[in-house]
Amino acid sequence: MRTIQDSAIAEKNLPDIQSNFYVGDDGNIYVGRGWDYANTYANDTLAVTFMGDYGRYEPSEKQLEAAQYLLSHAVANKFVDVQYKLVAQNQTKVTKSPGANVYRYIKKWPHFYPCGIGDNPRCGVELDMPDVWNGTM
Repeated sequence: MRTIQDSAIAEKNLPDIQSNFYVGDDGNIYVGRGWDYANTYANDTLAVTFMGDYGRYEPSEKQLEAAQYLLSHAVANKFVDVQYKLVAQNQTKVTKSPGANVYRYIKKWPHFYPCGIGDNPRCGVELDMPDVWNGTM
């Protein structure tokens, strides 16, 4: 986690780590910015990062379960709305994140919102977001 934070600060000139939470392949959830601070992607969003290379590897069952638990916890404790929309980073800009192997799973989860896919509106239009979420929101 410290390496991720150092990279965000030194290489990307950010004030802190980017995401609110990080999910390891061991099923542990690591706090980045937590609940109380906005992530660097977009206001009014919760950024959860899967730690690993999921273009090459499969996420572990523990990791997928932990991410789902985190989302359930967020709803139960009113950190996110019960009608939240689940959107992957590759739907908001040209990127390989979260990786094809994670994306294959999360697009089947409840609350997945197919914005930017097919005839659906682009992601973030309801939040007045620009066409590309460039990390300065």
